[in-house]
Amino acid sequence: MTFASTLKALDVHNDLLDDREALEDVYRANGYLYFRDVLDRQAVEGVRAKFMSVLADQYGQVDAGAFEPVWNGNDLTDFPGRVPELEGSGIWQDFVAEPAINKFFEKVAGGPVIWNPNMEYRVKPPLAAESEDPLKGRHQDGFYNQGYHFRTCWMPFTEMDASVGGLAIAPGWHTRGFLHDTDAPVPYPIPAGLIPDSDWARADTYRPGDVLMFCDTMPHSGLDNVSDRFRISMDLRFSKIGEDTGVAGEVVEVGEGWFTIDTGSEQVTLRATDQTYLRIFLSDRYEPHQMPDIYPVGTKVLCGRDGDLALVVKKQKL
Repeated sequence: MTFASTLKALDVHNDLLDDREALEDVYRANGYLYFRDVLDRQAVEGVRAKFMSVLADQYGQVDAGAFEPVWNGNDLTDFPGRVPELEGSGIWQDFVAEPAINKFFEKVAGGPVIWNPNMEYRVKPPLAAESEDPLKGRHQDGFYNQGYHFRTCWMPFTEMDASVGGLAIAPGWHTRGFLHDTDAPVPYPIPAGLIPDSDWARADTYRPGDVLMFCDTMPHSGLDNVSDRFRISMDLRFSKIGEDTGVAGEVVEVGEGWFTIDTGSEQVTLRATDQTYLRIFLSDRYEPHQMPDIYPVGTKVLCGRDGDLALVVKKQKL
């Protein structure tokens, strides 16, 4: 028995798709919406095929022509935590540009959405055994992206039973503010055990075409993959029209403690203080005087702000 198999089941909200008011009521109350088999199958298959091509052709970890990402036993020692061949590939932009995909998300949002340049391609190889702490990745997206609001949309691109793991969330805990321990070292994790194991939930089996959507204060964590295959998924973030989307653009000027960003429609100058969370990855935190080195001219960044004060600065993930 795996830890994932002991978690309670997520509610399924397909029956609310034609009731906007009910959808919003459930989202506000529970902090998430979970839909089964709602995404266009051809669009989903297109993403899955691109992941599989990288695994087979670039890394030789699955057999050429395989439909499922079953690991072929090749050495995983040098398999990267982030697969560079996927970064900047345009896969997610092509995906959300598909009319059927865009229509689904606009239906849930109640209108047009703005996709944030803040996404993740995830390819998780199998482990020999579960970790001592199977929820070690627990975090809230909003803590690392303060100053703007969004919904995270996590989508599986292969079937995920309890052995593959997938994603767990802690419904109800989204109302308790940020749970991260700011007295701990970067990246200020949510303490182990703060959220009881009995409060975590996942689907019994995630399948391609599913969407798990949750708010920016929802605690969540990837689970261990102790199966015979790779776990492939993608998470995107959108804001609704009218919400604060932060400042996204290219650095055109930078100094110690400030920079100017060209958003494409305007230039915005922001300052940074010791309270500004300047980062590239979650394990990073830099000082304002380091800004010319970590965000040189030409860097594409995403910032949350309060007026002209940058709250969080990170490189865009495209």
